[in-house]
Amino acid sequence: MKYIHYYLLIFWIFLSSCDDNSDDLGTNSYIDISTNEKLITNISGSFGIQILSNGYWEIETTDSWLQSDKKEGSGNTSVTVTYNANTTETRIGVVTFNCGNQSIELTVTQSEHTFKNPIAGIPDPWIIEHEGYYYICKAQGNGINISRSQKLSAITGTQTVWECPVDNGDDKPWNVAHVWAPELHRVDGRWYIYYTAGRPRSELGYYQQRSGVLRAKTDDPMGEWEDMGMLYTGGNFEEGIEPTIANTFYAIDLTVSEINNTLYAVWSGGTEGVPGQFLYIAKMSNPYTISSQRQLISSPDQYWELISPSNIINEGPAFLKSRGKNKFFVVYSCNGSWTKDYRLGYVMLGDTLADPLAPSNWTKSANTVFYRCDNTSTINGVNGVGHCSFTKSPDGTEDWIVYHVKNRNDNSYSTGRSTFVQKFGWNADGTPDFGEPVGWGEIIATPSGEKN
Repeated sequence: MKYIHYYLLIFWIFLSSCDDNSDDLGTNSYIDISTNEKLITNISGSFGIQILSNGYWEIETTDSWLQSDKKEGSGNTSVTVTYNANTTETRIGVVTFNCGNQSIELTVTQSEHTFKNPIAGIPDPWIIEHEGYYYICKAQGNGINISRSQKLSAITGTQTVWECPVDNGDDKPWNVAHVWAPELHRVDGRWYIYYTAGRPRSELGYYQQRSGVLRAKTDDPMGEWEDMGMLYTGGNFEEGIEPTIANTFYAIDLTVSEINNTLYAVWSGGTEGVPGQFLYIAKMSNPYTISSQRQLISSPDQYWELISPSNIINEGPAFLKSRGKNKFFVVYSCNGSWTKDYRLGYVMLGDTLADPLAPSNWTKSANTVFYRCDNTSTINGVNGVGHCSFTKSPDGTEDWIVYHVKNRNDNSYSTGRSTFVQKFGWNADGTPDFGEPVGWGEIIATPSGEKN
């Protein structure tokens, strides 16, 4: 939105009859700057500020540790603000921009409590907080790794907790290859991992992925795990049905959450012979058993979900409960994850007492809710965002979104995807306000309550 704001200002300046070099514009003078707040680290450095003005302006810096490379000028230009190193925990300075009778301030906060994204090179990131630790779960080859950190802003090294089974003669398990998007959940006081896997692609010509679940043998998610089997994601549920590749459909990114004291699963799946991936929901009788017919709650049917007609995809669902409002959301990704068009939307259950298995009770967001594309091809940037999860700051006062970005605009996975985290807020109507994805290497404040 800030770029639109700048373009409108430039258009307004063009239409005005003011002389850019005039120093006596009086009440007709105008000035704006690219940001009113800047967060910087405690080491010395500099940053740029864009000035938009129709007249003569002056810059004042009352704090000696802040200096501008220009003290005065006219019209539209950029200035560089330099800052000295800081030996205290936090300090705040002000740079004032004056034009005619108008003044605008830039507040600069210099603090040791900052970090930069990305925090890891992990696609499909899943982070969960439990008893003072943040756990991240990721696919690693034909296995699953977990790490544990006391900081949301810093990921530690991961360790393998489970590896796929292997074929043994005629015994050919369904989950020997292609592990995708594992998620660590704590349900009814025990740890579970929901994951996607399949058979070797050479057997099938295409990925024949299904969803499965693991259960921790102890209360330590870094310990041993047991395989609880495949989950039923077919279209003809019957009580007691045993899931197999033959009676289930393609199913990835399965996630779970409790709604109104009942456990539900949502996943991205399809139907044999029908192109595309859609979001389905089903009831669970326990954390490893689907216990109802699946119901379709989202299909790619909006223009922002169909930017490429060949990529008819809704995937990566994540449950999100509103703060202070009785609403539940499934936030999902759409378009191809290998493209710059990857982005987030959501479907909303407006009343948590409403039946989640009734498709009519879910309402789709009017537009994409989280997207950025820097269009960088030779350097890393934010070139599409998606596959999110949600957590809170260490003190529980802030909501944070975890997501991955495509590093380059190359229409492939070859240049990698990276893990970002940032704080988000809520609108008055109880819908999430994710804001704009932060930039590559952008400095932001650490989560509230996080210790150094």
